[in-house]
Amino acid sequence: MQNRLETLRRIASLQNDIRKTGEIKLATLQRQRHAAEATETRLVSYLDENHVYTPAYMKTLADKLQAVGRAKRRLAQQIEDQAKVLLECRRQTRQVERVLETATEEARRLDERRDLDATIEAELNRKGASLP
Repeated sequence: MQNRLETLRRIASLQNDIRKTGEIKLATLQRQRHAAEATETRLVSYLDENHVYTPAYMKTLADKLQAVGRAKRRLAQQIEDQAKVLLECRRQTRQVERVLETATEEARRLDERRDLDATIEAELNRKGASLP
């Protein structure tokens, strides 16, 4: 029983580590998306200004805006995928925690039963009594 509890505790610990790693990855993706949005805003602000740019510079800005737009779409998809992975990981973590709680309760009951049996046996041996 103790081996099972230790195994379940290790699994729960591993699940928590995987969840934390997933949360870090999701936060990193969200920061990257925020940076892409800031870059897009900056590039659009260059276009909004009343300056006369050369056609080559305008093309460069347009190309950069398209690249940022592609990056934002890619990041949005990655964020969505990572959120799904994280949700599944949290579900698995809760499942392992419930199994661990059940196993811990079973182990506690088994220990109580052993203690009670030992107490009864000791009492019977002490008095030298036999059951009627």
